[in-house]
This record gives sequence, structure tokens and C-alpha cells, in this order.
Amino acid sequence: MSLITLAIPFFLIAVLVELALDRWRGWGLYRLNDAIGSLGAGILSRLSGLVRAGLLLAIYVPAYEWLKPIYAAAGLHWSADNIWHLFLAVVAYDFCYYWKHRFAHEINLLWADHLVHHQSEDYNLTTALRQPAGGPPVGWIFYMPLLAIGLPPEMVVTAGAIDLIYQFWVHTQKFPKVRWMEWIFVTPSNHRVHHAQNTIYVDRNYGGVFIIWDRLFGTYQEELEEEPCIYGVRKPLNSFDPLAANLQHYKRMALDAWHTKNWWDKLTLWFRRTGYRPADAEAAMPVPSCDLNNFQRFDPQITRGQRIYALAQHLCYSAATLALLWHAQHLDYWQQLTTVLALTFGLVVNGRILDGHRLAKGAELIRLGALAALLPLLPTPLSATLAIYCLLSALSWWWLAFTSKADRVALVSD
Repeated sequence: MSLITLAIPFFLIAVLVELALDRWRGWGLYRLNDAIGSLGAGILSRLSGLVRAGLLLAIYVPAYEWLKPIYAAAGLHWSADNIWHLFLAVVAYDFCYYWKHRFAHEINLLWADHLVHHQSEDYNLTTALRQPAGGPPVGWIFYMPLLAIGLPPEMVVTAGAIDLIYQFWVHTQKFPKVRWMEWIFVTPSNHRVHHAQNTIYVDRNYGGVFIIWDRLFGTYQEELEEEPCIYGVRKPLNSFDPLAANLQHYKRMALDAWHTKNWWDKLTLWFRRTGYRPADAEAAMPVPSCDLNNFQRFDPQITRGQRIYALAQHLCYSAATLALLWHAQHLDYWQQLTTVLALTFGLVVNGRILDGHRLAKGAELIRLGALAALLPLLPTPLSATLAIYCLLSALSWWWLAFTSKADRVALVSD
């Protein structure tokens, strides 16, 4: 069981605490649709991790073993039990993370993956859990320099988990500036800058734990009182479907490669600087950026009953995902893959329900029918539970989507 998986329940508790404070104080930080969209992307990220191989350790471990005699001769002995060794490991890992993160903002193909984390137009603790499901397998390259200091693979994994877990708490709007922290650590204030799409804030503050890298390499920007952060991306997703979130920029690049007549652009636009589009492709398929002077968050309307239904389904997917992560070692690959595909289909349909998409009505019934068709293949206790779930969900959705005449209401008022 990884540190990140163990931390998930604590993340969710923190989200619930912030949500309760938000409702009590009237801050207006949370919208149901955006929160479910972010959490759905986070679930998809954890699900995809079960069925795709990680290249970092597959390459790092053999390289480390090959270099072990050199480390022994040089007297390099790291210990996870030594707190200073662990601290230095986190510092070294975070330095590599800074460059990985920076390149993710500067190269089209890498941005296509990292973009998912920035699509939310709200900024709260659910934004921290909004993670990509897995892009081009090149991230491992940025951590290979850790071999130069002989960092053992297990400490790379631990330092990476600490780095990621630390980043959770900085995704909040209600933690004020603490001046001394702003010089050393990534804080909620300087990370709010990172998530803002204001011109002055774009492509700044890349550190994961330490902000000192940004100060050293010229990418630091302080949060300014006279320039409130506007969250999201310049070319908004306008959907709460986590699969669409992961495919957004890949689709745009593929269409650009299709429309441009320049073969050099067809081959290289994937690796050009973020935002680059061939002139003829842009003329054929213009994608305007949002107007920051009249910014409106994507907030479609659905009925209150459908809104509650989407929340209930999301809670079911969350519980099923936690159960799968907890028991994954007892399942073979094909059992894991089937469960991941079923949950992914559910997350996609739930996102489209929140979008108010016209096809969501039928798609939800198809999903429930497909799940019901799998019941004979499952163990009796599980099949009985899922049969009840399918029946109750189908009846509720039929009534809400096909017979209910309730007035349409805004998902959450601002």
C-alpha cells in the first residue's frame, strides 16, 4: 500500500472540513459540479495507475543496481531511517520536480497531460486531487539525475510521495501569506499564482515543496492584492467529464496536425512551445481564449434531483475505487482492468450528467444495463449488492431524467 493511497482518506476528510467551513462562512469556494469534476479526474488518475506500468522504477532500479559498486566505493550510503537523509532526498527530488513541472508548462505534448490539473475554475482542496490519468511516458527522464547522488529507488518513491502529499494543502484560498514561508516553501499564496490564468501569473511558481527554485531560476511571482487570481485555463474545457479533460489538448493538437498543410508542422507541433499552432490550422479552426475582463465560469444548469443523483453516484464510485485500491493485490490484471473500465465509464457519464449533455439520459441507462449484464460473472454477495444498486439507480434515473418536471436550477449559486 503506497503512502499516497494511505493518505487518500485524510485528503477526503480535509476536503469535507473545508467544505463545511465554506458553507458555514459563506465563502463560495465550492461548486458541486466543479468539485465532482476534479475528484472524478483524481479517481481516474488512481485507476489508471493500476493498469499502466511505471517506467521510472523499471529504468531506475537496474541503473541503480549497475552503479552500486561505484556508490560503495564513494561511500554513498542513504538510509530512510535517517531524518536528514530523507530531508535531503526530498530536496533533491523537488529540484528534479521543478524542471519536470516547468517543462510540462513549456512543451505542447507535456502540457497536454499536465493541463488536467489546471482546468478547474475553482480553487479549493479538490483541485489538488485533480490529476492526469497518464500522458507520454517521459517524466522518468527528469528524475534520472538522482542516480548521480546514489539515491536508492525506495527513497525516490518515498520522497516522491512526500512531495506530492505536501502539495495537497497549498490548494486553498483561505490560508494567508506568511512572509518567511514565502521565501522558502511553496505556500497557498504563491501556488494560487501558479493556478491563475492572469497574464502576470501565467507560467510562474513551479516548485512542489520549495519555492527557492523559482527564486533561483527567475520564475517566481508574488500574489498581488491588486490582481485577484482568475483560475482555470485560457481555452476552457467546459465539461466535467474526466476523460474529456485528459484528451482535451491531445485532440486539439491532432486536429491542428490534420488541418495544417505544412508537413514540418504536422511532425513538430507536438514538441513546440505550449500554445503554438500552425497559422493555417488556426485559420481553419480558431479556438478563442476566454475574455478575462468578462470571465464566466462554466456552470450549466440541471435539476436539483439530477444534481443529487450525480453526487450519490460519485460517492459510489469513490467507495468502489478505494475498495479496489485496497484489494488490488488480490485481483489479477484482467479483473483489475474490467473494474477500471466499468468505473471509468461511470465517471464519464456522471460528468456528462453534470454538463447537462443531451446524451447523458440514455448513456446512464446503458451503463446500468451493461453493469447488470456482468452480474452472473460475479461472486454471489457482490452480485446481489450490485443488483440492488443497478435497480435503485435505474428507477431513480428514469424518474429524474424522463418523468420529472422539476424546474431547472443552478448547480450552486456564486
